[in-house]
Amino acid sequence: MKMFGLTLLASSILLAGCSDNDSSSSSRKDTPATAASLQSALTTSTSYDDIADAALWVSPENNHNNLLIVTLEEDGLAVYNQQGDEIFHDDSREVLGADIRYGIEDDQGNSVDVLVVALPDEEALAFYAVSGDTDNPLTELGTLAIDMEAEAVCLYKNVTTGDLTATGVSEDGGIIQYKVEYDGANIVSALTDQFNAPLPVRNVNVGGELSACIIDDESATLYVAEQDLGIWAYGSDAENVKERRLVDSIEPLGHLQEIEGLDIAYQANGKGYLVVADEGAGFLFYERANDNPFVTRFNVENIEEAKALAIAPDAFWLANTEADDPVYEKVLLSDLNNYLTQTSNQSLTNLISHRELSVEDVALVASKGETTEVDDDGDAADDPAFWVHPTDVSKSLIIATNKQGGLMAYDLAGNELQYLNEGEPNNVDIRNVTDWNGDTIALAAASNRALNTISLYKISEATDTQDPIQPLTAIGNNVHNDAAELVSNVDEVYGLCMYQANDGTPYVFINGKDGNIEQWQLTLTETGIQGEIVRQLSVNSQPEGCVADDEAGVLYLGEEDKAIWQFDASANGSQQATLFTEIDGEELVADVEGLTLYNSGNEKYLIASSQGNNTYVVYDLNNNNQSVGTFAIIGNDQQGLDGASDTDGIHAVAVNLGDDYPEGMFIAQDWYNIDDQYRLENQNFKMVSWKDIIESLQIN
Repeated sequence: MKMFGLTLLASSILLAGCSDNDSSSSSRKDTPATAASLQSALTTSTSYDDIADAALWVSPENNHNNLLIVTLEEDGLAVYNQQGDEIFHDDSREVLGADIRYGIEDDQGNSVDVLVVALPDEEALAFYAVSGDTDNPLTELGTLAIDMEAEAVCLYKNVTTGDLTATGVSEDGGIIQYKVEYDGANIVSALTDQFNAPLPVRNVNVGGELSACIIDDESATLYVAEQDLGIWAYGSDAENVKERRLVDSIEPLGHLQEIEGLDIAYQANGKGYLVVADEGAGFLFYERANDNPFVTRFNVENIEEAKALAIAPDAFWLANTEADDPVYEKVLLSDLNNYLTQTSNQSLTNLISHRELSVEDVALVASKGETTEVDDDGDAADDPAFWVHPTDVSKSLIIATNKQGGLMAYDLAGNELQYLNEGEPNNVDIRNVTDWNGDTIALAAASNRALNTISLYKISEATDTQDPIQPLTAIGNNVHNDAAELVSNVDEVYGLCMYQANDGTPYVFINGKDGNIEQWQLTLTETGIQGEIVRQLSVNSQPEGCVADDEAGVLYLGEEDKAIWQFDASANGSQQATLFTEIDGEELVADVEGLTLYNSGNEKYLIASSQGNNTYVVYDLNNNNQSVGTFAIIGNDQQGLDGASDTDGIHAVAVNLGDDYPEGMFIAQDWYNIDDQYRLENQNFKMVSWKDIIESLQIN
């Protein structure tokens, strides 16, 4: 082991960068005249032959008390203060990888800041509590056996729920993820198999040699470096993995050569950068937003190969593994910001750590039940509605869409009673209306994307001899040539909701992706249902979710990336939209998808699916449309239920449905549905007790 004291480096940052549209390998390696020079940088006070990775613990007090934790392969791990002095070293085992998350709580509210490292020889992950105690900065929190020799490891803390996962990646292309929790003494797997062994929530092999991983908690994105191919982005949450996308690739198609390390520079304004250490290309910046476009790159004069890095709010710590005395070097943020400003006209100021990431005031509500998965994989389930049985609420039904194949009817336990496999219904809604005989029937309308039509159905009790969803016939001049359905003139039918005027007349609002909305009046006759367009509305961009307040005569419409609007719902009402609320990127985050009403007769709420942050916003229509809170639907591992994410359609019903739903039910489409072993299933719908929602939001 080589030892030397604190030194000052006379280093230069060399611009090896280019604009994001520069595809020439040779031009990217040129050094322009605008290179910024660093006058000094600290180095760590001790040197080790092998420096693997590092993580930066940010003190809750100030940056002067931050700690740099470095893994050293066969030399174990070491901890340094902000002056570069080594204050702790443990060489008892081989250690790779490092990552930290803050404020991990047990069920008593006690919390620790958690460090994870990989133990390749033991095929395990080791956890430590990190503190500012310079005499004893690390306290062991146990190990977790994994079926992998992890090359790198990364943590993810869901900023909404506080759930923690640990992910390892291997040189042979493996990605393994565990949901973990703090039990007051150790970090343990939240899921175990029948032999009490840790059970992963994700275990895949993506091929190729994986060298690094990092997770952006704020956007829930897992970045994985396939060393000789490129950087992949996945969903980081075990309940919301999503398909991967390629961030950047190896030259000549991309900007990379041999990827070694990754980290995230968070900014207080929600922006920031993915920062990549590449052995041949140097250190590269990619914007966190907009699918990570390349910004620029830098090199440090005496660092021949970029291998690893750890980002603090005031500095970057960079591994210099090829030096005669391998160390970590501290590059000041002020110098890096000057460089970034000069080369890309962007800023590297106001950096924050994971400690400061949070979604404020989000109530957590556990799902009470779920429906059977839909018949088709991929993006299929979309929108639910609810039929209340007129005499026995226990026989009420959830009616929902599979936009790849048809309508489903479920009972209150989520069991599928019928799958009407026809059309491609996107949204569905129901009203009780009077037919030509003066009888009341439950009329359902759905937007059929297969024919660009409105499909009509009668809903009734499920019996041994009758299915609950029965197609109805449309008649008149606006009927499709190949089906008895009403033909819409919007560019592509999308969102749909029904409205019933005070005189009992039923209407259907249907919108297209181009922003146009049609209002159809329906007339029930003995031979079928006539439909006539009585009014047209519009918004500037794509809408979908809508709901009508029959009592007040108001239509609420979600323009996905912009706002929620309200219109007069009456057929002869104004076509002018009134702003209900704008998407602010904090409470209501694009896309705004499903909209629904909860109306008990005393309380009336509008609920919006805030798809961008997997939450639901509740507005009190009896109190000047004020937001009264936001909630998220979480799972219950003990009952084998997962939560809901990336929700499209929602529905609320204000009826006592029994012990589980005494004040009604909230239903939400779940984009990423998993079983009790966290294995992917087709999409479905989650059911939540409205009583649980109100109590979680603390609404009196």
